[in-house]
Amino acid sequence: MLIVYLTGLENHRSLYTNALITITILLFVFFCFMATGLYRGWKLKDTLGDLTNYFSRLKKPGNSNGGAGSLDGFELLEAADGLEGCLFGIILWIVIGVFGTIVFWFIGAFFWGIILAMAGLLYWIIFRAFRLILKNSASCKGNLPRSVQIALVYSVLYSSWIYAIILFSHYFRS
Repeated sequence: MLIVYLTGLENHRSLYTNALITITILLFVFFCFMATGLYRGWKLKDTLGDLTNYFSRLKKPGNSNGGAGSLDGFELLEAADGLEGCLFGIILWIVIGVFGTIVFWFIGAFFWGIILAMAGLLYWIIFRAFRLILKNSASCKGNLPRSVQIALVYSVLYSSWIYAIILFSHYFRS
């Protein structure tokens, strides 16, 4: 994909054209992989199980070693001496601590959500879709026309929605 886009910059191809070329290359690679797998009789086993069992729901951040006051000589702000400076330092420390905790918790939850969603999507696309196709490998093993036929049907089915999105977005943009 990167080569298509980098050569597209040199040839002044549009994003639409680059996307179509990239999807066509991916379609061809997917087709060749599936036809080869069906012809040779490849099979996939599900050894992962349920993906959600590997992650706990709403895991709250724990307390690390050192605790709350382990800044060891790091002073955030020089305040007045005495009681006012002490109270100001404590209030500032609490506000920054609560704010930082909330911000980091949301950032962590956001990135974990993205990572888990992408892992689930890739798991389904790569494993489940390939397993669905390779279930036909018993009837296609050693039969090249049947392997090519099934690989072509699934390749077109699995990539046609991407073509549709690209074509509709280009049509509605113009």
